[in-house]
Amino acid sequence: MNARGFVSEEEAREFGHKLRSAVELSATATRLGVDVGRGLPTVAFAYGVKEHMATEHSVLIRDNIHGLDVFVDDPRVKIVSMNATAGVLADPQTFLSFASDLHGQAASISRQAQEVILLLNYALMRPEPVAQIVFAISAVEMLGQQETWTESQKHLLAELAVSAETSSLGSEEERLEVADAIKKNLHRLSLRQGVLRLFERLDLAHLKGKWDSVYAERSRLVHGLAPRPGANYSELAQKAVSLCGYILLKALAAELPIASRYTDEFYKLP
Repeated sequence: MNARGFVSEEEAREFGHKLRSAVELSATATRLGVDVGRGLPTVAFAYGVKEHMATEHSVLIRDNIHGLDVFVDDPRVKIVSMNATAGVLADPQTFLSFASDLHGQAASISRQAQEVILLLNYALMRPEPVAQIVFAISAVEMLGQQETWTESQKHLLAELAVSAETSSLGSEEERLEVADAIKKNLHRLSLRQGVLRLFERLDLAHLKGKWDSVYAERSRLVHGLAPRPGANYSELAQKAVSLCGYILLKALAAELPIASRYTDEFYKLP
């Protein structure tokens, strides 16, 4: 994507940052997956070659940057690239239109929301079903770990720690170990507890059964240490990405309501 006509590099970079954020979020929301890069070169010439081309041929060679690149709009600028022919299997109109609507909004989301989008994009881009499953579910679990005990639960845990310390069961050392374990875990929920708490906060408690079903299949895969030879995990990947994408975009909508505009269309629940 190219844009011109900016009065300063700062203005161009600000526009580019917003465009990158909008494209990244639009891709996850419309179930395409995109790698917007991190501003690093994929193809580059040595400084001596660039200097020679500028001096002898008035050609300003720039590296091929994977990500955002801002430079003076000069007809002498040439960017090294490698060409390939590919087939597009999805109509880009919805994606492009949504990116336009998101421009100026997507860049303002929180760091946590950005990490969710990054993981979901990784899941969408992976050709291997197992990788899709792992990335998609990890993104939901990451959000769930941000959940904490309620104040009532914290008080209850504190009381349990005191009760363990003063109990007559076991040795003093054993009682202190139990009390210490309770205290150290005061602010921690298990992965499952965190996800269920996330569901409640997003009014998605009705998805508990679907999550348990997909997660059980995921556990049989992961705890088997490796995929079974010849097994096809495409169906599980489809269910996992659909369910997790639906949950994640609903969570993103808490910050940016427009984010879930196409959730029902592109992430139909299994």
